[in-house]
Parts: sequence; structure tokens; C-alpha cells
Amino acid sequence: MGRPCPSGPSELNQYRLAGGASRLAALLIGHVCPTRSLLAPCDPSAALLHPIPIQRGRITSPLPYVLAALIVVMLGTGCATREGADQSEEAGIPTIAADVGVVTRATITDVLVVRGTIAALPNEDVKVSALIAGRVNAVTVAEGDAVREGQVVARIDTRTIQDQQRQATATKQQATAQLENARLNLQRDEQLFTRGIAAGKEVEDARMAVAQAQGALDQADATLNTVGLQIERAEVRSPVSGHVVKRMVSVGEQVDGTAAQPIVEIANLERVELGANVPADQLAEIATGAQVTVRTDAYADRTFDGRIIAIAPAVDPATNTTLVRIRIENPERLLKVGMFAEARIRLTEHTDALVVPASALVRDDNGAAVYVVNGDTATRTAVKTGLEENGHVELLDGVQERQSILTSGVHGLGDAVKVAKPQ
Repeated sequence: MGRPCPSGPSELNQYRLAGGASRLAALLIGHVCPTRSLLAPCDPSAALLHPIPIQRGRITSPLPYVLAALIVVMLGTGCATREGADQSEEAGIPTIAADVGVVTRATITDVLVVRGTIAALPNEDVKVSALIAGRVNAVTVAEGDAVREGQVVARIDTRTIQDQQRQATATKQQATAQLENARLNLQRDEQLFTRGIAAGKEVEDARMAVAQAQGALDQADATLNTVGLQIERAEVRSPVSGHVVKRMVSVGEQVDGTAAQPIVEIANLERVELGANVPADQLAEIATGAQVTVRTDAYADRTFDGRIIAIAPAVDPATNTTLVRIRIENPERLLKVGMFAEARIRLTEHTDALVVPASALVRDDNGAAVYVVNGDTATRTAVKTGLEENGHVELLDGVQERQSILTSGVHGLGDAVKVAKPQ
């Protein structure tokens, strides 16, 4: 069937614009609406069904029929274009392609994230120095080696000390002989004094000689012990069990026997600590014994359990932070001294909370919002946010469980958008 007669203002205007063309088509093909005048054509396409009869003996050109057909096609195209434009204007809502998710319930925790460096426990990280000066004859360990408490890690040349030991030994022997001689003199003078042959002063002098000889022997003995201790100290031993962190001296180098020139650094890494600075305004939310989860980029797929063991009693006025010590069990010795790490301290936990991906949330001057999907339309919906953790945000109101929401491409949108169906 052909297009019906105009029934509204929009169609009437359309027909008025095309009226001249319709009448021209009708004149060319010799056809008008049986019930209407040329001023109000009903169905121009009907002209194709009623061609003008060809009079016998007259040559009739086909041009009118071709023109009529072109005009009918143009009228149909114009109507379709106008209808599509009207539908687009009525919609007025952009269409986007975006991911769609749902509001779910989960447990979400408020955490305080602090960062710091891994260190060994106090008195478990030592820089071992030689206790005597001299040339290094041997260093028996290197970085990474396991070391036991009391194990020799280096040796110092003792030839000079051994000469001192022999000298001290000789001095002690001489002092021992002098003491023995003084005692004999005292014994003889006492016998002569009892006979009345020797004077009392001679006895007193003999006793003084014994005391002096005894003092000389004690001094020689102390010197010998000191030299013996120096020889023992020529073997540098580790005061703790652990692993060699760093070796500072090589064989042949000279050391001065002070802490300013260590030979090796040894640390026990079975337990380590993380020192982190916590803002002063959050100190009221943490306490000694609180559980902590520690992560490091070196082991991105692992976490380490720790706990707060101490909170410094002073706040740094320059940074308004306080040092917090976090102890971490490290039985596999994966955490190394000096390694940078991040600690997450649990503050508050909300169970059965409504959560959405952080990518679904829009924050702007109008507040926080998500786009709730209903059918093929997503509408901006204001929400109130709560805790945030691991890329998820708690929503306190504005949405319900299992509601569909946009989870991508939500920035820069208006109040509503059409959601394209996936291909």
C-alpha cells in the first residue's frame, strides 16, 4: 500500500514541501488521486500503477515516467531521513561502551599504610672489628656466609706480639728468681737476728726486698697475661650467629684495632624490624601489639606477618611523626637489611558492607556518585562513601545489593547515558 494521507502538522508540512513535486509527477504521468485534487495528493507512488495510455499513431517519450519514478524515490528518502532525525532528537542521550558490574557485599578494612626500611634487631646486627692493630693475615668469610657465634672470621699477624710474649715470659722468670732469692735472704737474716748476730734493721730490709720481688713477679705475670690476651684477640670472632652482610677488609690490609675500621658486618635475620614514621594525628588509632601486614616489591606475591612492638615516646617536630617499630618473623630470611617495605596497620573492619570497584566511583564538585544501570540506560546516582581498601570502596547509601553499575569509563558523563550492547 502507499503512504496514507497526512494526519498531523509534521506530515502536513512535509507534504506541503513536496506538493509541487507531487503535482509535477501527476501531470507528467497523467494521474491524480481519484478523491483529492492536485493540491492534496494522496499517494504519488500510485502513478506508477496507472500510466497514461499511448494514443495510436503518436510517438510518446518515456521521459515523464523516468522523472516520475525519481521524484517518488526522492520523496520516500526525504520522509525516512526526517523520521530518523526526529528519533535522534527525541533521544538526546549519548551511547557509550563500558563495563558493567554489580554491587556486592564483602568485609572491608580501614588500614594505615606506612613505609620504611628493614633492619636487624638491636644487638643482632654488628660490625666486627679487630681488637688489636696489625696486618690482616686472613679473612675466612664473605657476603652471604652463615656464621656461628664465636666463629673466627679473620686473623691478624701475631709475630710482633709473640716476641712480646717471649720477653714477658723471660721477665716473669727473672722476677720469680729474684723473689726466691729475697725469701732466702730474709730467712737467713731472721736466723741471725734470733742469735743476736744481725740487727733488726737488716731483717726489715730483707722483708722489704721480698715484697719488692713479689711485686715485680706480679707485674711480669700481668704483662705475660696481657700479651697472651693480645694473641687470642688476633683471631677475630663473631659475637652473634647470623649471616655476613658485608665484608670491608681484605687480606694484607692494615687495621688499627678500633671500631672505626670494621672487618665484616654480621646480622641475624631470623627476625627483623621495620622502622616506620606514623603521623602524630593517627597515634591514637594504633597500639602496641597491633597486627601488621608487610609487603615488599621484591616479593610482590607474598605478605609477611608482623606486630607493633614499640612506639617512640617523642614526636619529631620537623615532620610531626613518631617512630614505630614493627617486628617481623623472617624464618626463610627473605627480608634483607636495608630493604624498602610497606606495612599496613589494621585500624577498623566493617563486615557485610556494600562495596564497588573504585573505578565505578565518580568524585567531582557535585560529590560522589555511581552510574546505576537499568535496562540500556545508566543514570548518575549520588552515594555516600565509607572505607577504601585494595581498589574497592564501601558505599553507605544510594545503592542496593546486586544493582548493576558501570565500572569503567564513568568520568565526564552527564546525568544519563545509553549503554551499548556488547558485540
